[in-house]
Amino acid sequence: MAPSTFALISLGSHGVDSLLASLKSPPIKDQLLWVGKCHHWVHQPHLSSAALNGTGPLLQKWDYLIVTKLLNQDAFATLAEKTWSVTAEVSDDLIASLPESKKTREATEVAPLPAGWSPSDHSGLDAAVSPPDLEASLAMTSHAMGSPPDSSPIALKDFLRTFGTSHPGPIAMFNLLSYLPEQRPRYFQYMAAFQESVGIKYGGQPVVIGLGVLDWSSREQEKGQEGDWEDTAVIWYPSLWHFGKMFDDEGYMEVDRKFKVGVIRDNPLLCCTEVELE
Repeated sequence: MAPSTFALISLGSHGVDSLLASLKSPPIKDQLLWVGKCHHWVHQPHLSSAALNGTGPLLQKWDYLIVTKLLNQDAFATLAEKTWSVTAEVSDDLIASLPESKKTREATEVAPLPAGWSPSDHSGLDAAVSPPDLEASLAMTSHAMGSPPDSSPIALKDFLRTFGTSHPGPIAMFNLLSYLPEQRPRYFQYMAAFQESVGIKYGGQPVVIGLGVLDWSSREQEKGQEGDWEDTAVIWYPSLWHFGKMFDDEGYMEVDRKFKVGVIRDNPLLCCTEVELE
């Protein structure tokens, strides 16, 4: 296992060109595992809220997610206005397989979605009904990054219509996970059941999984908060439409009800798109 850092970067007044140039150069380049551009919290964080959502008149805006074996965050200090990071254990085998896994994802044909779930036809999405008893569903809402905290939240359905139409290609979800007491093993049962059924059906594939959070950058300021971050992951989907249709699948609803209800303390999801540095 290799301790690895999942770092959120807010550029502020710093230029994106400087950040990308640094990512392409040693020592950062040699330690990179994955880079994504951040777009929207599909499910906003409750733990570490001050650090992740901000405390000012506008919600914190994150620009990039950088996953790296580089543990010294000083490398990003001059490149960004703000950073937040979580360090977790990533298996050596997963790290070694990253280049080949990327090729496999790009080459894998995913079954087409049914009518009504595409950038040109939203009728299936419009008609979808989300049961109220699920931990995660199309009924989720969240505020846009950089918006006032008291602004109207954006429904996942609306984000899917807008971003899914402007960006029909692959996306990735950055997951942070905190569990209710003694429920982590049950979530692992969910992961197995999910991947064997709807995960494969809708093309969901893990990119980087951090099993066992070692620390996070705002931990000292959050002493006394109820719950810790325990695992983290970046999961790839062929499109936001595949991610959304998954929630409308009876198989997903069954797995959610069986393994997630009463298990999750917090599971924020940040929609990203991969940044190609070559």
